[in-house]
This record gives sequence, structure tokens and C-alpha cells, in this order.
Amino acid sequence: MSDNKADNSGPDVSCNVLCHLLPQLLPCEAAVILETGSAPIILSCSPDHEKAFTAPFLLEALTLSTARLSAEGGVEAGLFPESVNGFRSWASKPIGSKDGHKVLVLCLNSSTEPFPSPALTRLATLTANTTSSDTRKKSGQTRSVSRISDLARYLDTRISPSEISSSTPLALLRLDLGKIVPINDRDGWPASDALIDRAHTLIREFVPAHCFTVHLGGGSFAIVLPVEKDVSEAETLAEALVRRMQGDVIAPKDGFPFEPYIGWACYPFDAPDANTLIGFANAALARIRGLRAGPHINRVAPEIAHAHADEIGMESDLRQALIDNAFTLNWLPVLETGTEHVVTFEALVRWKRPNHGDVEPSQFLRCAELAGLIEDIDSWVLHTACHQAQNWKEPLGLSVNVSPSWLATERVATTIRSALETSGLDPLRLQIEFSEKSDFGSLDIARKELARIRGMGVRLILDDFGTGFGALERLTNYPFDQVKLDRSFVRRVGVDSRVETVLRCTLYMIHALNMTCCAEGVETEEQLGFLEAHGCEEIQGYLIGQPTLRQPDSRAD
Repeated sequence: MSDNKADNSGPDVSCNVLCHLLPQLLPCEAAVILETGSAPIILSCSPDHEKAFTAPFLLEALTLSTARLSAEGGVEAGLFPESVNGFRSWASKPIGSKDGHKVLVLCLNSSTEPFPSPALTRLATLTANTTSSDTRKKSGQTRSVSRISDLARYLDTRISPSEISSSTPLALLRLDLGKIVPINDRDGWPASDALIDRAHTLIREFVPAHCFTVHLGGGSFAIVLPVEKDVSEAETLAEALVRRMQGDVIAPKDGFPFEPYIGWACYPFDAPDANTLIGFANAALARIRGLRAGPHINRVAPEIAHAHADEIGMESDLRQALIDNAFTLNWLPVLETGTEHVVTFEALVRWKRPNHGDVEPSQFLRCAELAGLIEDIDSWVLHTACHQAQNWKEPLGLSVNVSPSWLATERVATTIRSALETSGLDPLRLQIEFSEKSDFGSLDIARKELARIRGMGVRLILDDFGTGFGALERLTNYPFDQVKLDRSFVRRVGVDSRVETVLRCTLYMIHALNMTCCAEGVETEEQLGFLEAHGCEEIQGYLIGQPTLRQPDSRAD
């Protein structure tokens, strides 16, 4: 069988291509390739970051880093002691040498959390083709290194930038092994490497000779299939490959199952160019990766492509929005059931993205979490809301949502204190909501940070109660003053007797713990009557008012 796979005898790979693709495939926010030595220089950098760094400054920041760790393949990771052009965490790997000096690939994230284990696993085998084939043979290296740029080069030479009709349709299949990270964490690098080697051999032997296959690093592979008759050929190949890999289950003493997932897209039907094709195949894979009960094969759909297009550049736009103060606040009233008076307004952040329009809060806040920007956005909301509430005619309560994800930084209490001091708002008017859906991090750190907040006189609320995995754990471990029942329960009042029983018991438990209760999403009088009859002190929802830009009258009105 003729082997149309990536080989090791071609010219050296462009560092520019590697820097362009690393953020997508690791993933990370930026990549830099450095040549070290007495006069270090930057060989390449991710787009939009070309002027952000100098080589000596980066190398000095690396030497001062904290939380350092080392992994196989020369991979190292850590945290910068201070922000480096907005980046806080890094991971690196030597990828060869040039003129006797080490060449280093450096991956950067703005998150204050270290690079996760899956990223380090993948980076351990991601490298440019800077080492000659002779050197690799002498060192006994049998599995080819990652060929990310080979994939891009292959697609670029077969996709015409000018005329779609002049190019043969190509299907890109992105395959990931779902077992790599847990096997690596539990059984070590040798076990996961053996699984990758076994998968690599199987894929190369199984796919047709006219396909192009490439190992992208870790448990990630790509297969490019020239479509001869119909796009369904790609689906057929994917199904056959998954069946073959799922059937290759070896006894635990000899190895591990592959658990393959394939996301794919086809040029020109799904994507107009090589970069979009890679992005769409990755997006399709991301939708199913790790789903034990779901499909193992997924073609990019219009909604996936639309979401992927929306997410491209969102982080950059969010950073600019923070600089420009481009966010706004909507206000949602909270009604006290006993008096039927509005007692509190909840501040809800909104964002109109340039050239995109209004973005769903869940979408841009998720992006902010991943990009490490959530602390900055929460801080903006806290300071802005406190300043506006201080000017209201009536001393109504103010409720602000804060992500539990940055409790671990131990800066939440300090930020709240700053907002209160600069605005002059009475702490007794402020309440902070933490979503039960999110991870609170270390129990000890979160408990101490919440105690500091409560010590100021600020009330603590557990939001979205009943939708996460640790509802009761949250109630027993943290000092909350109020619980907010998620709207998913409230909307079934009057429809589902089992839900009503759960709500009655939940309200009893909350009161027994000396906490009050607020119900979200109340839309009917029947729902209000049920909640009021069972002691729910506060409600919010469309029955009393929708989120609006209009806030309570100020003293200047």
C-alpha cells in the first residue's frame, strides 16, 4: 500500500504555521517560539501578539516564575509572578536547536490557574520539525513527532484560494482518544504513550492509501480524505474506523481501550478555506468529546459553525470592552412576598459586541472564564453597580453576581471592600450571589474568603440552587444567608406534583438552616401562591418585572 502519510524527510516546518495552529490545537491563547542564548530572539509569534514581547523579557519572567512543574518530553509549566502583557500562566517545550542555541516553544494563557494536565499531555508531543530524521533515528525515536504544520501545508497545497471549483473536495476528520488524560494521570506516561503508539499504527494501517494522516500530539490525530464521489464517504470512513478502534479492546493487563471521538467537516461544502476547515472540524469534535452516552462521530452543523464563528475573536473583543467600559447593566427587581414591595434590584451585565450585536451573557461570561477575564468583568460590575445604587432615592438592596471561580485568588473580599469604600454604599445593602453550578475551588480557601465577605456585613446568596452537583455540600460548608431556587423547578409548579414535593421539603430545609429563600423565574400567580404559602420570602421573574436598563430613581432626579 502506498503510504501517503506524513513523513520525516521534508524541509523544516515554518515556525509561523506552528504559532498559528498551536492556540487551536493545545489550546492556548498565544504561542511564541524563542531562540535562547546570549542574544535571545523571537523567531515567531501568534497573530496579534507580534509586538507584545521581547525575548530577554520573556526569559527573565520564566526564571522568576512560581508553581513550576516539569513533565515528560522537556515540558515545563508555571505562573508568571506578575502579568506579562495580560498573560499569567505558561507552558514550554524545547523543539530543537538553531546555531547551537536551544529553540523553545512557549504557550501562554491569561488565566491565573496553571495549564491543565490535558494541555501538558498534548504539548509533550507537539513540536516543530526542527530535528533531522538522522538525529531521530540515532535517538531511537520511533513515533513521529506532531506534524501540525504538515496538516496545514497539505491542505494549503490542495485547496485553491481563488477558485473552489478547481479543488477536489476534502473531508478533514479530527480524532481524539478519550482515555489519554485519565490513563496518563493514573498509570503514567509510558501507559498513555503505548496507547498512542497503538492507535497511530492502527490508523495508518486502516485508512485508505490515498488519505493523508497525521499525529497532532497527545491522543489527537487528523485524517484528510479526498472525496471522490460523495461526502458520505467521510461518514462511512469515520464509522468504520470507530468500529475498528472500539473493537480493539485488549485485556487491562495488556493495554487500554481507545474510546475514539471524531469531529469532521468537508471543504468546500462546510468551509471555504483550510483554516476554517480545521476550526470547524475542531468545533465539531469539541461538541462530543468525552460524552460517554452520546455519539462518537459528529459533522459540523450550521449551529456549530455559527457558534465557532462567533467565538473567534471574542476574547480580544472582551479585552477591548474592558478598556472601553463597553458593558452595561440591566436591573431585575426582587419582590418581598409578605409586603409585596420591591426590596432589591439584581445587577445583570450585558454586552453588545461590535459587528455582532447583543451576546448571550452565558456565552461571553463562559469565554471570560476560560480567558481569565471574569475577575475583571466581575470587578467592573461590582464597582459600577455600587456607585449607581449609592445614588438611588430609596436605600434598596443591591444584588451582584460574582463567579466562584476566582475565590481561589483570595481577591474577592478585597475587591468588594474597594467597591464599597469608593462608592460609599452601606455594606448591609449589598448581597453577593455565587452560582451553585460553578466550582468553588479549595474548601478551606473558599470558606475563609466567604467569611471575610460576610464579616463586612455583606449578605451571601447561593444562586441556581438544585442545578449543580454539590447543592447540599454548599449549604453545609459555606455561610450563606439566602438560597435562590433555580427557575427550572419553579416553572413546573402546578404541573408536576413531584417537583412541588421537592420544593416544599427544600423550603423547610432552608428555613431550618436559618436561611431565607428567593425563587427565580416566577411567571404566574399560581407559582407565586404556592411559594408564598410555603414561606418563600422573595421572588423574581417576569410576573413582577423583566430585566431593564431603567434603574430606581436617583436622588438627582
